Amino acid sequence: MDKNTININKLPSKTWYWLHMNDTKVSWNPEIAPCKVTVEETFEDKETNSLISGDAAEFATVESGAGREADPIFADVQTEKTVLTALDKDAKATIRLAVDGTTAGSAAGACYLTAEEGTDTTIIETFTKKSEQAGSLAYRTMIQAKKDSRVRLVQVFMQDEEQTLLNDIGCVCNENAKFDILQIFIGKGDLYNGIRTDLKGTGADTQVEIGYLGQKTQKIDVNLIINHFGKKTNCEIQVDGTLKDAAEKVFRGTIDFKNGASESTGAETENVLLLGDDVINKTIPIILCAEEDVEGSHGATIGELDEETLFYFESRGIDKETAEDIMTRGKFEMLYRHIGDEQTQKLVEAQLAEVMADDREEL
Repeated sequence: MDKNTININKLPSKTWYWLHMNDTKVSWNPEIAPCKVTVEETFEDKETNSLISGDAAEFATVESGAGREADPIFADVQTEKTVLTALDKDAKATIRLAVDGTTAGSAAGACYLTAEEGTDTTIIETFTKKSEQAGSLAYRTMIQAKKDSRVRLVQVFMQDEEQTLLNDIGCVCNENAKFDILQIFIGKGDLYNGIRTDLKGTGADTQVEIGYLGQKTQKIDVNLIINHFGKKTNCEIQVDGTLKDAAEKVFRGTIDFKNGASESTGAETENVLLLGDDVINKTIPIILCAEEDVEGSHGATIGELDEETLFYFESRGIDKETAEDIMTRGKFEMLYRHIGDEQTQKLVEAQLAEVMADDREEL
């Protein structure tokens, strides 16, 4: 069947068209079925049976990073939905979702979480491909963080080489709400990743950490948008990645200080290690400002291993290829130590070893 083409990951403010970074065109199989999701809930500090169910319709006004153009993929009849509400301030909840495709065409799923006032919730989503017939996978995570709530989202992408994954996130943070994201991409297939967070309440805060490894001919396309609406809001973005062989990566990082967001701060940094002659790296950090009393910064470090580092390894009998592997592992080790979940950390360690071993076999 012919695939549909959709435009996703649009920049809020367009740049030069010849850069081919204003958006991304993705071909998607219209034969979409609900994906498979296994849900596990655990709680700290208090005996609680479960989070209560919620209503996905309440998220209609929450915008996502991929954009409204992706909405048809997540139509009700073809999407596996997990809708939850965190109510208990005394019960720190951890929700684990193992997400997998189910058909040879494409599959879709979504998680909706309402974090009520003062609650503390962690969501851990792992994306794998266990079925040999599984095709492309789309997953959307939508969050409403109410006053003084804390939501932490951990996503680990481990899809196989022939599977394309579209990941889409939308979050609204109210007064003093905090939303943290940790993403680790150690899959073998292409990844399209959209993130949008609206800091609407005074004192709202978001922290974003992203780590990626691109190999062979992988494509990694990221659109990250942080909108500062409320006063004294803050965001910090840290992106670290390695590109090898002929991998291609696009990173769009936008911090937008809206009118009324006085005394707000935002910072974004990206570090990219280039380890292939044919890699393609595109980075476009953007700061938009409609308010005077704000503070924003961005920076990027992009390059190969320097001669001093290589000499250090060579003086200890370590060749260039092994040195590259050590540096790549080091980036991820610092990142996955932040997961805070032993089960997930072991999963990441095993997947990283497999991915790097596969790449070494290709040499």
